[in-house]
Amino acid sequence: MRFSSKNFISFLLFSLSASTSVLADVKLSAENGIYIIAVNGVELESDSLIGNKLSAQLPNGVNQILVRYSAEIETFGDIEIENSNPHIIVFKAQDNSLKLSAPEIKRMSEFNEFDNGQQWLLTDSAGRSISYKSKPLIKEGFQLSRDYVRELNDFNRSGDELSINYLPSDMRDSAKKAESKSVVISYKFSDESIDNKKYVNLPEQLLQYWYLKADAETRERFKDWISDK
Repeated sequence: MRFSSKNFISFLLFSLSASTSVLADVKLSAENGIYIIAVNGVELESDSLIGNKLSAQLPNGVNQILVRYSAEIETFGDIEIENSNPHIIVFKAQDNSLKLSAPEIKRMSEFNEFDNGQQWLLTDSAGRSISYKSKPLIKEGFQLSRDYVRELNDFNRSGDELSINYLPSDMRDSAKKAESKSVVISYKFSDESIDNKKYVNLPEQLLQYWYLKADAETRERFKDWISDK
């Protein structure tokens, strides 16, 4: 049996889908204008095959997310885009699909009030409200750009009630699971010849895994297929 590029890509996508569906139990989607920056201290990559910064896969239990909101504000007849501070949101969920949204904002006064925190709308698949705690991650002084993940890591080393390290031990453990089970996946295959890395190229890992699992004849056919590409 020879590989075709179409069949091989389909196989990889199926393997990816099967792997990630096992690893994640909570699906979080964000309304237009909301940008998911990080989950449990791990940045959400926009070019990831399992996330596009509008959604994320989370483990069951307590999770901490970092998000930002962009609103269209009409001022003197002109529409301007206003970006909020990044907000830290902590909540607990189990085997559900959640939606994060923001209230309707049309005036700058409403936007400023929203940016103080605690006005997010978090609902489950049945439309029920999910309780949460939130606060803006504020950086004082003049700034051309911000390193949100570094700021979040600094925050999580603090004693703030929304920092991961402040959570009770059982909640803290469930929150930290996302480092290996969500946005940035760490796979531990049974084959010891594949390194278990914190940050991985998932297609590359899948290729390595199935190549090492194949018999010698299949490996040779795979090499021939690659050489023709």
